[in-house]
Amino acid sequence: GTSGVFLSAETSNQKEYDGKIHYFNHSIKDNYYSMGVTLSAGSSLAWAKNLFGENLSYDALLKDINQIEPGSEGLFFTPYIMGERTPYTDSKIRGSFIGIDAMHGKNHFLRSVIEGITFSLNDSKKIMESVGKDIKSIVSVGGGSKNKDWLQIQADIFGVPVTTLSIEEGPAQGAAMMVGIGLGLYELDECINKFVEYNEFVYPIAKNVVKYANLYKIYNKIYDATKYLSYDISKLKEE
Repeated sequence: GTSGVFLSAETSNQKEYDGKIHYFNHSIKDNYYSMGVTLSAGSSLAWAKNLFGENLSYDALLKDINQIEPGSEGLFFTPYIMGERTPYTDSKIRGSFIGIDAMHGKNHFLRSVIEGITFSLNDSKKIMESVGKDIKSIVSVGGGSKNKDWLQIQADIFGVPVTTLSIEEGPAQGAAMMVGIGLGLYELDECINKFVEYNEFVYPIAKNVVKYANLYKIYNKIYDATKYLSYDISKLKEE
C-alpha cells in the first residue's frame, strides 16, 4: 500500500504517547493497539521504481541491493515525499537524499530508499519502547515482507528477529478472521491457531545492528535540519 504501519497489540489503556502515534480500541473487548504510520512507505518504493526501473518487477529492481553495504555508503533517504505522520505530523515536510557522492550508483539510491523507509518505521518502534513496550520480535506483512534483503534490513534496523505470514495478504486474512469470530464460527484462540502460520525468522546480524544504530542517530537529525527548507520551498510553490 501507500503507507507503512507499525502496530502493537496492548492489554492496557494506560499508554501515553503525547499524540505521536495512534492508540485505538481493539475489536477484542478490553484490548487496544498502538499504531505508528510512515505516510509514504510503499509509495516511496513505487516512486523509486518509476525512476530507476519502471518496466522491472520489484524483485528485479532490488536484486542487487545486497551488493551495497549497510548504510548505502553514507547515502540517506527520508521518505517524506507526501509529508509525514509519525512522529512529526507534518504535511509540508518533504523527502531528502542526504550525502550524495559521485561514487553512488542506482543500487545505492535503491538501498537507501529501503533503509529510509525502515528507519522511519523504527521511529514508531522507539516511541513504543520509550513507554515500556518490550518488543522481542516483529511480523512483517505486505510489500516489505516479500523481499529477503529488505527483511534482513528490517531485522538489522529493528534489532530483533523478523518473520512473515505463510499467507502474504495479512490484512485481508485478518479481516476474514474477524468476520468468522463475529459470526460466532470461531473463538479467538481457535481462529488464530487454525489460520495463522508463520515462516522462518530472519535474525539480525550483530555488526549490522551496531552500524544501523549509529546511522539511525544521523537519520534522526535530518528532519530538524531540513524542515524549514521544506517550508520555504512550499511557500514558493504556492506563489
